[in-house]
Amino acid sequence: MRCRTTIGAAHELGMSQPAVSNAIKGIEAQLRFRLFDRISNRLVPTEEARLLAAEAEPLFAMHQALNHRADDLSAGRIGRVRVLATSELSELLLPRVMRRFVDAHPDVNVSIDTSRLDAVLDGIEMGIADFGLAIGPHPRPGLVYEPLMELEMVCASPSGSVTADLPTVTAADLKDARLIGPPPGSPLSALLEEEFRKVSAAFSPTIEVRFMNIAAHLVEAGVGVAIVDELTASYGHFSNLRMSGFTPRIPIMLQAILPKDKPLQRLARSFIEHVHLELAAMARIRTDEGRGLE
Repeated sequence: MRCRTTIGAAHELGMSQPAVSNAIKGIEAQLRFRLFDRISNRLVPTEEARLLAAEAEPLFAMHQALNHRADDLSAGRIGRVRVLATSELSELLLPRVMRRFVDAHPDVNVSIDTSRLDAVLDGIEMGIADFGLAIGPHPRPGLVYEPLMELEMVCASPSGSVTADLPTVTAADLKDARLIGPPPGSPLSALLEEEFRKVSAAFSPTIEVRFMNIAAHLVEAGVGVAIVDELTASYGHFSNLRMSGFTPRIPIMLQAILPKDKPLQRLARSFIEHVHLELAAMARIRTDEGRGLE
């Protein structure tokens, strides 16, 4: 499905092209339906194949994780830390944490995988990663949540916009703004909808994005206004973004997500401790600037 041709798949799998074609025929015979339609010398997945692939993706991820662990044991590597994180944390927080961690553990292999929130939670439950990092994850009984920092949701506006110079922005101030926000049905969307409803305002983004860092980049480009966490909005490379407080107050927690019935390995615990150190350093800097992260 990734390669779209049997030749490409054969190269990636280390098999011959006829072996790949025969494997597809064998699977289709067993399933009793087609997996691919051949269009212009390319294999186009059927809807049934897409549904099966989506269900099988966690199995592929587990297989890859097992291969990594076997490679580490075979090569005698000192250790590996596997981290799952959402996009905004992978882009903005983890590079700074990694700088600290690799200085302390130069011989340790680190795997960072970026995914949407529900996939992060699924991955920790299935043992694909040692732990996850996310903002505002919803609880699951099979997971343990370790608070790292409480954040405020803020209004991110492009410089020169109506809301850019307001010290505090309300839901009513955004009535005529082009709002950038999460898609309906997401945990963050539900949170914002509830808070807007409390002040008799409607939360209806014109532009929908899944990750808050993408919303911040769109604000930076002057596309619209977004409600994002203060950690995402406060990074220095958003030179055209102006951050204002937001009312009603919406606290949201940055958390480490751990498996419930599996002890956390020493290196993973060390990585989380370096997350704490980086967050503390950032809080001190912001406090010195008079805009401290609480």
